[in-house]
Amino acid sequence: MEIDLNVRGKLVTVAIDRVVNAGYSGRDRESVQEHVDELVADGIAAPDQVPTTYRVPTGVLRVDPGEIQVVGEDTSGEAEFALLVTGDETYVVAASDQTDRDLERDDVRKSKAIAPNVLSRDAWRFSTVRDRWDDLELRAWNTVDGERERYQDATLGTILEPDEILDMVRDRYGGPLDGTAILSGTVPVVSGELRPGSRFEVELVDPDEERSLSVGYDVTPI
Repeated sequence: MEIDLNVRGKLVTVAIDRVVNAGYSGRDRESVQEHVDELVADGIAAPDQVPTTYRVPTGVLRVDPGEIQVVGEDTSGEAEFALLVTGDETYVVAASDQTDRDLERDDVRKSKAIAPNVLSRDAWRFSTVRDRWDDLELRAWNTVDGERERYQDATLGTILEPDEILDMVRDRYGGPLDGTAILSGTVPVVSGELRPGSRFEVELVDPDEERSLSVGYDVTPI
């Protein structure tokens, strides 16, 4: 599939033929355990391997859709960054891995494949933010019962470095990585409670350049 990105006002088309969702990818093992504990408290088994990766169909990708439809009431978003790898450049976008929490209790990979991976239309070249990567800020808001609440808030210094994520995917699935979209894995929820909402918003902020990537979407159960 092809994805159109806006890179500083320039239209860039990226061909994607493989999508990988990373999980439990925090640098701080204690923070990773917090996320594992969140899921265990929600009835989801602890992973056999940390970090984890799940390959999902390319059709799960949605670029700035505005609204997504999901099956059932128990899905929720996860704030992430995504790396879109091409032959000559890697692009960074804000992302959300919408996950079916009911299905996740039985099959994590299927829970991620049944709901969309949402990406921002705006993108940065990885090379332009690489030298200050750890200072980039990842935030999310969740709207529950009409109330918009801060849901996640961390710096990218809490998630594995992009090169480490790329190496992990290459080792597990084979290279080259051209045409691969990789979602990074998420950060702990501020309240510690995973909550389905009617709208989810993600923002990736570059404080040095005073710019951001963002994506928000309404969630409609069917």
